[in-house]
Amino acid sequence: MNAWLAALAIAAAVNPFAAAASLAGAPRPPLPAVLIAAAATGAVYVLAGSFAGGILDALSLEPESFLVAAGVILAASGAAILVFGAPAYRPAWRSPLEGLVPLALPLLVAPAGLAAVIAVSVRESAALAVITALAAVAAGLALCASPRRPRELLDALGRFSAALAVVAAAAFAVDGIRSI
Repeated sequence: MNAWLAALAIAAAVNPFAAAASLAGAPRPPLPAVLIAAAATGAVYVLAGSFAGGILDALSLEPESFLVAAGVILAASGAAILVFGAPAYRPAWRSPLEGLVPLALPLLVAPAGLAAVIAVSVRESAALAVITALAAVAAGLALCASPRRPRELLDALGRFSAALAVVAAAAFAVDGIRSI
């Protein structure tokens, strides 16, 4: 796997367009909620990338086996968004802590994004994985906080990104199987 494919896989797995499409019909999130979501998602991805090897060791998984598993997770997540679109959330933003749910979890920190960050961290570079994930999160937060969020456009871009995640999933699985 090369660095470009790895970065594309992470960006597609985090899928900032689907996150923004999920909130397209909701009121604009207040700045404190966006900041809490940014801190939480940033911390999760930094920790996942930094301790990817330890996480796999604790689970008694080899990096090659996890690469296949990450491919399955990316394929399932990408296929679900591709077929059904992004789920719609309508938070009222009564509290800044609503930046944690649904903005941080499950929209920006999802199994596909975590699996991609861990897989790329152990196979390629933790720095590449974390920087790409943080860039995708920043894009997602900017799109979610934007005053104009056209649902149809964001849904189409989210589905395109999901299709890229399915392609990346195949690459992950093939690379993992070849390495085993």
